Amino acid sequence: MEVKIIIQSAEERTDLEEAVSHLIGANWPEFMNYDAVAEQYWDKLYEPGFSRFQKFAILQQGQEERLVGMLNSVPFPWKHHSLEQLPDEGWDAVLHAGGEAKGKQKANMLSALSVTVDPGFRGQNIPDLLINGLKQTARDEGLEGLVVPVRPSLKSKYPLQDFVEYCGWKNEKGEPFDPWLRTHCRLGAKIIKPALRSMEIYGTLEQWQEWAGMKFPQSGEYIIPGGLVPLVVDAEKQTAYYIEPNLWVFHSLD
Repeated sequence: MEVKIIIQSAEERTDLEEAVSHLIGANWPEFMNYDAVAEQYWDKLYEPGFSRFQKFAILQQGQEERLVGMLNSVPFPWKHHSLEQLPDEGWDAVLHAGGEAKGKQKANMLSALSVTVDPGFRGQNIPDLLINGLKQTARDEGLEGLVVPVRPSLKSKYPLQDFVEYCGWKNEKGEPFDPWLRTHCRLGAKIIKPALRSMEIYGTLEQWQEWAGMKFPQSGEYIIPGGLVPLVVDAEKQTAYYIEPNLWVFHSLD
């Protein structure tokens, strides 16, 4: 029986909503569902005009299909001449810019937002297929380039390490130590700069205790499951916040 992985868009596959929700829910920290910008604009990604930029990796085995990976992205208007001017607010900034411009202003740049792969299918080049598929759509749409606020995949194991220093770590081959950053570089990405306030998530202490599955008895910084940096807790005000750093990279469409 032939087994293959094909790449299709959310525009082509409107039948995968439940599978998409399950794949994301099973593979991302719960607190990342409560970014205020995502709560406002995420659903727009699946609307006409944006849905072709959401890519699905679908395993086909005979008559059976299974969603094994996906990539979310957003087109947005970019007026600057230098990529060094990419916003420090990274992920939040591009999703907000794309969401606000939809139907009002023409986008000329594309930003990937997340890549999710079923753990049982990691190491099978699914991110490469998704990114290359997205780049082709960007070319077809006449966009100028693809940027990514990269969330380094192993940084959560080193939450106390300085983010910029971590991103500079190399493996024995002189490539980036972080496997997700390494994947982008192998696909030809150019590292631009950190986005140190890429995603900001605020909540009450009660909310954060539920999201993290932990208690926070006093004020201070706490290492939380899946967090790239510590959570900052103010017990007196009964609030906490998490500000995630990412790393801007650029993929040429040439």
